[in-house]
Amino acid sequence: MAKNNKDVSGYQLLSMLSQGDGDFAPQEGNVIVNYIRKNFPIGGNLENALEEISSLKNEDYMLFFEKKAIDFYEESTENERVDFLKFAMKLINADEKVVKEENTMISKLFDWWGL
Repeated sequence: MAKNNKDVSGYQLLSMLSQGDGDFAPQEGNVIVNYIRKNFPIGGNLENALEEISSLKNEDYMLFFEKKAIDFYEESTENERVDFLKFAMKLINADEKVVKEENTMISKLFDWWGL
């Protein structure tokens, strides 16, 4: 697993959160698009980032999620982590339902980052 910068790691974390309930709602896509616009103003190729996620085995999913959370943490300030968590909260609430898996993932981010 290669280390990513905080913006790519954040994109991967949001992408994984969007899959937490097994359904990717258009509203969740809008939150991710807003994150991309904010963090990749001149664009960027995120295909490799998505490929990493899509090639994961189920048993490696949460380990990868934790690794990306660590990558993000190591390159971000506390304010950037708080800002990211606002995106993450918007994402999991975008479809107006928060399932156990999404709640677990977002709670882990708060715990890992000491927020």
